[in-house]
Amino acid sequence: MSASDDAIAINIYIGQRLRTRRKAMNIRQKALADALGISYQQLQKYENGKNRISAAKLWIIANQLGVPVSWFYPQARQ
Repeated sequence: MSASDDAIAINIYIGQRLRTRRKAMNIRQKALADALGISYQQLQKYENGKNRISAAKLWIIANQLGVPVSWFYPQARQ
């Protein structure tokens, strides 16, 4: 896997984790997007992994969803 493939894969993984947590908390896309100050279309792109989430935005999302930023990342293999 190339570095760009890895970047795409992690964007998709983080987006899936975002969607999983949002749904577990029974929050609609529009409601979370409004709380984050973005459009629901942008949130959809984050959840689909089409757009990369910046570190600052991920920190804000994590706070809104009540999880640490590390929750969005796969556990490192040793």
